[in-house]
Amino acid sequence: MNTDKYLYEIIDDYKHAVSDEEKNGIFEAFCSSIWSSPNKRRVRTKKIKFSVKEDLLNTPEGQIFNMWSEVEYMGYKSICKESDWCSLIRQKINNLYTRYFDKEVILKKDYLRLLNTPKRLYYQWSRGIETAPQQLTVIIGEALESAAQLKTAYQKQKMELQWKDYKKITEGFLQKIFSNCKLIEDYEDNTQYCNMYDFINEDNFYIRFFCKSLEAYMLNYQKKYYGLYVKGSKDKNYNIKRCADCGGLFRDTSKTRPVIYCGPCRIKHRKESQKKYNRTR
Repeated sequence: MNTDKYLYEIIDDYKHAVSDEEKNGIFEAFCSSIWSSPNKRRVRTKKIKFSVKEDLLNTPEGQIFNMWSEVEYMGYKSICKESDWCSLIRQKINNLYTRYFDKEVILKKDYLRLLNTPKRLYYQWSRGIETAPQQLTVIIGEALESAAQLKTAYQKQKMELQWKDYKKITEGFLQKIFSNCKLIEDYEDNTQYCNMYDFINEDNFYIRFFCKSLEAYMLNYQKKYYGLYVKGSKDKNYNIKRCADCGGLFRDTSKTRPVIYCGPCRIKHRKESQKKYNRTR
């Protein structure tokens, strides 16, 4: 497929296709364009950096800060400069994989805040807020240790899926989007809906629709992954929580006391507590 072709033209061709074979050909060409896009998923090492002033390097505090003047963490390319539909939809696909499956990339605010501790303390010290060298070492060490523990906890919250398998489920999402997508003229009778998007062109309308739909399908996939999704169920009498042990999602239907563990982890901790009790007794 020629990626110079507008997305609304592709959708129009798909909707007016006279056979399933023609529709499948259009969809396969679309997927081929997405996966061959030069906008690949890129993960790289990033650094939280600062420079200690030369006249402060010989001080005990300056030496401590210089030791932690570069703190590394894993980041990724989350935006693209290109504005064509193929690059933008591929960027959304890349971002969803990184957010839900890539355990090396953790960009939660509380985690990054802890990694930023040496830099924050340095600028406070350079502005005249004094802290004893021994105390600095303890504060920075505890902050980075807490960051490592937090990273482990957030890694547990991510699902297991290889990129090749992710591509298959994504194509399933895209197939549903093609089937559910409507042509612009189908909204002509809905004046309010059209007015919402009269400031953007047709391609932007479809790009937005694809990206929001991919997000919604991924949330449904996550519920299915943890066994929470029941098609057609209208039961809302429960809360979805993260297990404090394994990081998985579970239903909390308890109305009497807070529950912090999922079923399997609750059984595991109960057995461990019983063994501890028996040893003590």
